[in-house]
Amino acid sequence: MLARINLFVAWFLLLEIFFRNMLTTVGTWLLYKSGMPAPLHEQFGWLAGALMLVSVLLIIRNFIGELPPGVGKRDGKGYKLGHRVLFACSLLAFWVFILPIFIERIHSEFMQVTVSMFVIDFMYMSLAAFGVGISLIYQSTLPSVAEPKPKPKP
Repeated sequence: MLARINLFVAWFLLLEIFFRNMLTTVGTWLLYKSGMPAPLHEQFGWLAGALMLVSVLLIIRNFIGELPPGVGKRDGKGYKLGHRVLFACSLLAFWVFILPIFIERIHSEFMQVTVSMFVIDFMYMSLAAFGVGISLIYQSTLPSVAEPKPKPKP
């Protein structure tokens, strides 16, 4: 169960990072069309976009049964390390998801630039951790030894 949650959160946070502006725009538009007052639909557009992304991922998970690469084999090579790396990816991506909300409220221009640079660094590190984690989880599903080739008949 924890492996599925770990995989779902990693997919959500990574897709939210990459499509944040588009999801925010669509969420703001939906809140505007629903009749929400102007200051509120501009402020909560990112939240509506995030909820839409969660809905899409849940629909995909229900139709396919699992998000790629699947949960993996517990006894497979790289399974535990893959999920740990994926958890680290989720932590870094969480900071990339949260910090831009607070950047606007920082009054020092130097601190805004510093926090922005951390956000960019965390984004690249989370992308690398996601790739490594997914690869290790996929590797755990592969057979650990090669099957012997049949001997040709003389």
